[in-house]
Amino acid sequence: MNSVNNEGVSLWKESHLQATYPQIVEDLEVDTVVVGAGITGLTVAYMLKRSGQKVAVLDKSTVGGGTTARTTGKVTSQHNLVYKDLQDRLGNKIAQVYADANQTAVETVASIIKREKISCEWEIDDNYVYTTDSTKVEEFKTEADVAASLGLPSTYETTSPLPFAIEAAIKFTGQGKMHSQKYLLGLAAAVNGDGSFVFEESGVIGIHDGDPGKVRTRKASVTAKSIVVATSVPTMPLVARGAYCILEYPKESYIVAGTPEKVIKGMYISPDKDNYSILPIAVNGSPTLLIGGKGHISGLRISKDTRYTTLSEYAAKHFGMNQVTHRWSDRDYIAYDGIPLAGKLYPWSKNLYVGSAYRKWGLSNGTAAAMIIHDLIIGIENPWASTYDPIRLDPIKSIPHVAKSYISKK
Repeated sequence: MNSVNNEGVSLWKESHLQATYPQIVEDLEVDTVVVGAGITGLTVAYMLKRSGQKVAVLDKSTVGGGTTARTTGKVTSQHNLVYKDLQDRLGNKIAQVYADANQTAVETVASIIKREKISCEWEIDDNYVYTTDSTKVEEFKTEADVAASLGLPSTYETTSPLPFAIEAAIKFTGQGKMHSQKYLLGLAAAVNGDGSFVFEESGVIGIHDGDPGKVRTRKASVTAKSIVVATSVPTMPLVARGAYCILEYPKESYIVAGTPEKVIKGMYISPDKDNYSILPIAVNGSPTLLIGGKGHISGLRISKDTRYTTLSEYAAKHFGMNQVTHRWSDRDYIAYDGIPLAGKLYPWSKNLYVGSAYRKWGLSNGTAAAMIIHDLIIGIENPWASTYDPIRLDPIKSIPHVAKSYISKK
């Protein structure tokens, strides 16, 4: 049934498997050095350069070699059923900040694409969270009302463009989808040059936070006033790996992609069993469908093939996607309170910043994190910074809530 290209390599990453930027081989001095050439790293580097800084981005593999290359490609402020939950657990103020940050991030991505003329299959579309479970209708109505009260483009719906009946949906208008790898390559091209740099295959082996700080690779060092660690889990300095385990936890998810017979508009996700994510998108002019889902806490002994088979059968049944051309999985990190981490790495950090734990919505949350870190480095007051601050206590206090939610699903 299936013929898979480059097993484990995402549809997006397939377009950039080899390094096109050089490896760093000589010592360098810049204003800010960024570790990680994903959505956060390249976005903050781009913004800092536009603010007049000289920046250097280092990645251990290639641009987009990490989590961003394995995303679904959705750029949206609708993150499943999230706003009523945030409002109940953390209060309306924090729910408002999360809404504002992510909706602004959607608009920021659109503006960068337009300014830099990035060709990345960008398309404005509606995003839906839907259910086929009649017992969830009231929950959907409440979520739609809460999202709308926060100023989001939310409406409650009973139908959708999906080729099967639903019980309820929440539609967010004016959202976006794109080829994430092409977007990152466009950001990298805008960063590189005029005294700023992008380096690939330049893994970091040491970080010293100081004034200035220093980042070391095996062949060279970069001295900088500010350091941004923009990787999935901040592994440098080494103590960060253990420290951040009490703030965030990993979750594994799966995606299959291919050519559908039924082409539809919109983007979709469901809180129902298997948590299906649906993204129709044109890649290089060809209709393409991504089906994600079957997520679980990382570290469990789970058969990947079984998960891929379930997603493939779902795609074939509802969309006529009878051949899977790509399939891949990814490990995302989620803060225990559901709010990403963006700011100073530690309470005692001098000029060391981090962005992490985007709750599987990295294209918007990662962009928002980059905006926060940019403002902190430049010295601009940011209205979201305290909510996203990694030093806050809410993630630790929320560990029992997360544990209870997963136990209740068993």
